[in-house]
Amino acid sequence: MRFRKYLVRSWFSWSIVFMGILSYMWLGIGTFDWSLFWFIFTLGALFVMNPLKRRHLHFTFHEMFVFMTFFLYGLLPALLMGQLLLLTFQARTFANKVGRRRFLHFYPLNTLIEAMLLVLPGLVYLRLGGQIGPNVHLLEQGTALLGFFAILFLVLGFSFLMSRFLIGERIPLPIMWRLLRFDWLVISLELLFTMVAIEAFQLFGYTGLMATFLILSLLKMGLSKATETEETQSKIDQVERLKEQLYRVDNEQLLIEKFWNGLREVVELERGWLQVNRTGDRTFYDVSGRKSKPIADAFTLERHRDAEEPYFVYDSLHEWHPDLQAQQTELHHSALVIQPVSSTTNAVSCMISTTANGAYEGAIAVEIHRLLKTLSWSLERIDERNRLQHESLTDPMTGLPNQRALKRWTKERLNDIASYPLSVFLVDLDHFKAINDTYGHAFGDEVLIEAGALFSRLVRSGDLVTRYGGEEFVFVFPRMNEAAALVTGEKIRQALRAHPFGSEGIRVQVTASIGIETIHEYDDLDTLLRHADRAMYVGAKFNGRDRVAHYRDTSTERIQ
Repeated sequence: MRFRKYLVRSWFSWSIVFMGILSYMWLGIGTFDWSLFWFIFTLGALFVMNPLKRRHLHFTFHEMFVFMTFFLYGLLPALLMGQLLLLTFQARTFANKVGRRRFLHFYPLNTLIEAMLLVLPGLVYLRLGGQIGPNVHLLEQGTALLGFFAILFLVLGFSFLMSRFLIGERIPLPIMWRLLRFDWLVISLELLFTMVAIEAFQLFGYTGLMATFLILSLLKMGLSKATETEETQSKIDQVERLKEQLYRVDNEQLLIEKFWNGLREVVELERGWLQVNRTGDRTFYDVSGRKSKPIADAFTLERHRDAEEPYFVYDSLHEWHPDLQAQQTELHHSALVIQPVSSTTNAVSCMISTTANGAYEGAIAVEIHRLLKTLSWSLERIDERNRLQHESLTDPMTGLPNQRALKRWTKERLNDIASYPLSVFLVDLDHFKAINDTYGHAFGDEVLIEAGALFSRLVRSGDLVTRYGGEEFVFVFPRMNEAAALVTGEKIRQALRAHPFGSEGIRVQVTASIGIETIHEYDDLDTLLRHADRAMYVGAKFNGRDRVAHYRDTSTERIQ
């Protein structure tokens, strides 16, 4: 794996540091006040179990309890407190696969950052003469406390750069600046409440610590509401509007394009795919809305599907499933995976990703999951509409277009100047009533089905073959003049005559009388069919059947 060396190095370093801390604590266990230590840990654990989240960063407020331990006991006890609180924070997500991968890759880094946030400011504080101990008064440590505060701010800024260097974390600069400002605010509040908590403890004991804890909890609740920014609410509103738009679209291609265009306005999106699975028939679309070849990511996610998690939010490439991670050719860190969302007839899934870390938040992931449900319903509605439309335009026996389809299709061609010259054939199977009377209507139906299949094979892709009614078929040939129409008609007549109809026990020869009309400018369909019908009767039927006739050659003849 591409991160194996990093994992080995970071966890080895962490184990050395942690063992050193444990050794020190074991040696000093006789003089250590464990009751207060565990009380502080308990309060801190309550905080880290419900962190604030901005982008991919979690603000746990646990540094307050680490700082409190430092000012009361010193560096190494504070390091132990930090380790225990970090473990508690990570343990809350152990039941989640992404959470376990996040712990595996990020815990050593978080440990290093945690140590830097304490050790460097702490050493400066001690160097400047700052005091520690149960009776310390931080307001009296002016210069040393200012030094602690200043170095702490510098380390916070450096931690962002260190994350990028060690694990390739990429955060756009404007977003990183907003995160850093919020981090400074949180740290400032933690230092302030550390000072208050220590004074309260010296005055009121454990009751003072509890009171400080409650006040900070209320402040944290206020900040939690503040993190639900107008920007997030605006994105949620955009998704709601997009849902309404998708409901009104009646074309699948347009629906997919509108989905991607709308989603691109809500979230950062550099790569993505959408899969529509209709009972095993998979269709993939890329972010442009065009159909694409099957995507390996989709099959990987399908193999590792977790029914209990409708979506996954990956804040960094380290958190991706290893099989999914191995397929990536681009260094994309953030990813949002929506597992298949099903309607009655289809299942829709998608994945989007971008190079920046922490681009997708849980609240937006929930809305996109609901958006995919809307997309699935819309596709089902479009499929049903297309099915009904297909049935209304299709002859149920032969599967060919019917009269309604003929009128709709031909109307478009007659209004298109590029269709001229245009030829219409009326094909009538000869003596078809005799076939029905001799062999039965079931056999006659088989002849019609087989004839329709044969006719479909004999025409161009841009032509139309319809069952007009009974034993009559109508062909429409755009861009075909009189001479070409007669040649094509003769080809069809001969192919029909040479085709063996029936089963092995019953073989019949079927012929047809074919009437043709050709126009070079607009005329209505009824007139065309009337002329082709006259050509078929006057030029073919009354001249012995099994013939091809053009209206131009029969228009002056009279029916006898």
